[in-house]
Amino acid sequence: MVRGKTIFKCTDCGNHFEDLDIEYCATAFSQPMRCPKCGSWRTRPSGLRGWLEQSTYRLIWENMEESEEQRNVK
Repeated sequence: MVRGKTIFKCTDCGNHFEDLDIEYCATAFSQPMRCPKCGSWRTRPSGLRGWLEQSTYRLIWENMEESEEQRNVK
């Protein structure tokens, strides 16, 4: 579900950007969005909320990377 827009931070290059806030797998977390500067998926909401949820976003990024690898193998 789209919840509006939010500011994301790329943990690879440090870029802050605004994008759609889409719920991740029917949870309270936001779907990581691709960084427009470096193309990384390792993004999270900016600010205190994203910082506190950093460990959970690491798991989300790993899951997304595994899914992408599986699609590339087929």
